[in-house]
Amino acid sequence: MLNKNDIFPIGIGTWKIDYENIENDIKGLRYSYEKGQNYLSLYMLYNGGAVVRSLKNYVNSMARDKVFINVNIEPTIEKFEDIEKQLNEYLEILNIKYVDNLQLHTPKATKLPLIDTYNEMKRLVNTGKVRCLGISNCNLEQLKEVNEKVKIDFFEGVYNLECKINENIGILDYCKENDITFIAYQALRRNRTAKRNYPLLLELSEKYNKTQNQVILNWIIKEKGIKPIIKCTNIRRINENLESLEFEMEKVDYERLNNFRNEEFDNIKIDWSYTGEGITIDQLANQFE
Repeated sequence: MLNKNDIFPIGIGTWKIDYENIENDIKGLRYSYEKGQNYLSLYMLYNGGAVVRSLKNYVNSMARDKVFINVNIEPTIEKFEDIEKQLNEYLEILNIKYVDNLQLHTPKATKLPLIDTYNEMKRLVNTGKVRCLGISNCNLEQLKEVNEKVKIDFFEGVYNLECKINENIGILDYCKENDITFIAYQALRRNRTAKRNYPLLLELSEKYNKTQNQVILNWIIKEKGIKPIIKCTNIRRINENLESLEFEMEKVDYERLNNFRNEEFDNIKIDWSYTGEGITIDQLANQFE
């Protein structure tokens, strides 16, 4: 079985998988796996579970002990039984006996107290159906609350050149200090960051003879110690992503990327309490083209 340290630097995302023409996308997904990408993130929330169902054969084609499967508990948990029910649905659909990581997609997903929800998830670890626990889209206080009572192995959150809020509020440092692996979604903001042609990215792209996206991924992985998940089924682009691991930038250039700020994103108010005032953290990266 794979442990945290065995996970490849770039994970496989499944948002917008073409479940109606799945064989075309599975070719790309299989190529990713053959190239070493062994972290697979699944969400029943996507298209009412159709994406997960369409990937059953893909999952079963991989050696179970050579792939790390992350699944999400999603809205709405009203009672403890709902958690195991959702987990069992993943297991049954995929025809597997356990998942490697179980995480709450967002604290909003549960109507139960957060710590009670995680105590139940810990019970599922003890049954053998789950190996690790993660949490996603929470603030620092919530992360601390859960990690102090129930050991958290993974935090999944937005992180990219423009959206550094999880670093600004201390989550990135807390993860490093507590052996929590930070998994980043929207690391490339679905190519929107590169399309903005920031002078810094253009300069570094030319200097290192790499694409802007390769510069971003290299910085996130090698400088920040973050593992991005990327949905990509195009073999040319998969290779491009993998090539981001094959070069080093000068320390001064990493620092320039560290210090880059975008006021548009920094000034957005995050609605951590889901009151309707501001935007929810999962939508931060979608606010601007």
